[in-house]
Amino acid sequence: MRNKISVLFGFILLLFISPIIATHFTSKFQLEKAEQELLNEQEQDLINEQEQELIIEQAESTKTNVIKKSESDKKLVYASNDNNLVVGNDQIEPKKALILFTHSYEAFIPILKSKKGLTDVYHSNSNITAFKDVIKDYFKLNSINAEFLPFDTMGELKKTNRTFSEAYSVVRPSLEAQIKKYDYDIIIDLHRDSASREISTLNYENETYGKLYFVVGEEHPNYSINKAYAQNISSQLNELVPGISRGVISKKGDLVDGIYNQDLSENMVLIELGGIENTEEEINRTISVLSNAISIVLKESSQNITKEA
Repeated sequence: MRNKISVLFGFILLLFISPIIATHFTSKFQLEKAEQELLNEQEQDLINEQEQELIIEQAESTKTNVIKKSESDKKLVYASNDNNLVVGNDQIEPKKALILFTHSYEAFIPILKSKKGLTDVYHSNSNITAFKDVIKDYFKLNSINAEFLPFDTMGELKKTNRTFSEAYSVVRPSLEAQIKKYDYDIIIDLHRDSASREISTLNYENETYGKLYFVVGEEHPNYSINKAYAQNISSQLNELVPGISRGVISKKGDLVDGIYNQDLSENMVLIELGGIENTEEEINRTISVLSNAISIVLKESSQNITKEA
């Protein structure tokens, strides 16, 4: 009898405490589960943070590589529309250049052939003047605002039945008026040379360029100033790309103009850009180097003037 009572009492006690035991283990299980979920979240947060740090590091590395590539890449980069270019933290006041084409119909055979199917060395619209936009962009990139003399010399020769040798006298009144009206840091009379490809082309570091050279007329009193100015630019060109400039040639006497309107300004140069067989890409590269060289010369000139003052 006593055993039955003990069993019955144990059964009743079990019924009473079983909910308590179940609740205890359930709560413990839920707590452990919550703790595990929290741990998982923390681990995931840590992983996310590490991934973000890795992404940032990769982005910074990519940015650095792009900057390094941009600094070493010499391909054309177009300038902004701002009047002032900012390099680093220094703001540079742009210089002013006036550019004219006394022999405005001078053409490049490869360009004319690809666009017109012709092999001529002169053309009324596919000629050296077609490089105006490239010149303007490269010069602006180098903090120089390039303007172009609004005068078609060869067109005027044709219209007035004048000869090729009269080109410099035909353009002179328009050029003189422009110079009196505005101040320019440099004036460039841009031409295309008649030399063959072997003479007019430079291969440098796996790129080809159209060589250039300077012509100075010695039949005016101050030609030595123009000559020194041209030699300065020529030297700077060859420092940037060795051999790209063929130097400075002086001319006087019969069968040449001998002045080339350089008596109008001490900072005027006549440049023969490439030859009849140079390609558009080669001329573009040379214009890039030329704009850089001129920018350096003008900057040094400004610094010297400031020191003297």
